[in-house]
Amino acid sequence: MIKKAIVCLLLLVIASCNNDKNSKDKITELENQIKHQKIINSSLEKYNESLKNSKKHLENKKTESVEIKKSISFIITESLDILSDKKEMIQYIFNDFNLKNYDVRRGIANSFSFLSYQDFCTFDTKDDYYSFIICKIDRSPENLRKILTPQVKDNIYNLFKNNKIYKESGSEAMLKASLLVYEDLQGYEYILEEIYSVAKEEDYDKLSELVSKTFNDRDLKEVQSILKYENYTSYKIEDYLTSESRVSYLYTFWARRHHEGNADYVYELLKEFHTNVATEELVTDDIEL
Repeated sequence: MIKKAIVCLLLLVIASCNNDKNSKDKITELENQIKHQKIINSSLEKYNESLKNSKKHLENKKTESVEIKKSISFIITESLDILSDKKEMIQYIFNDFNLKNYDVRRGIANSFSFLSYQDFCTFDTKDDYYSFIICKIDRSPENLRKILTPQVKDNIYNLFKNNKIYKESGSEAMLKASLLVYEDLQGYEYILEEIYSVAKEEDYDKLSELVSKTFNDRDLKEVQSILKYENYTSYKIEDYLTSESRVSYLYTFWARRHHEGNADYVYELLKEFHTNVATEELVTDDIEL
């Protein structure tokens, strides 16, 4: 009887130990579940915070869009007019060059019209809008022909008629020199891409060296002679825009036109412009060196 009692007692002790072990395992499992749930809750809180920030950002963008719409209402109401006859934009570009006070190279250098917009920008003024349109124009010959209608050309010609701006601002000299440069570049198309690359790097010393060693010395001297200040303009001399910078500009001008694929069309356009604006016949081989 005593033995049986001892055996029962031992069984109870063993059972009690197993229960304790099971309880500890259960507790450990529950603790792990709680830790895991805390991690999930923390992630959900962060995600919720992110959603709140995104919502706030979108609300701010919506407010900005409303403000932009208000600030550029003039664009919305006038853009169709601007794009249909383009007369107002032509006048804007002409005024922007300020050829009544600046020689043409200085006018181009200081112009707001040809700022480069790589991405979408906010239009705080009408000037911003015009500049954006000019920068984004498709400059293929086919599209330029559509834009530069006879009416548009006449609007441009009229700005230079009945005044002395064409000659005094150096526009005439730059155009004549530009035509010579174009003619000088024939057969050197492979060099134009190199000039384009160097110009993008704004390495003007390398550009001058490339032009000097590549092109016919007599033609280059003729271009330089046309663009000397005494032959170029009657306006005040600006030391920071030298005749060398004007020569380099013309070579890069044609490199850009070649890159755009419209050089031949622009050449014909410039000759036509001179014919309609100048008082004398265009001659490019009578310059004394």
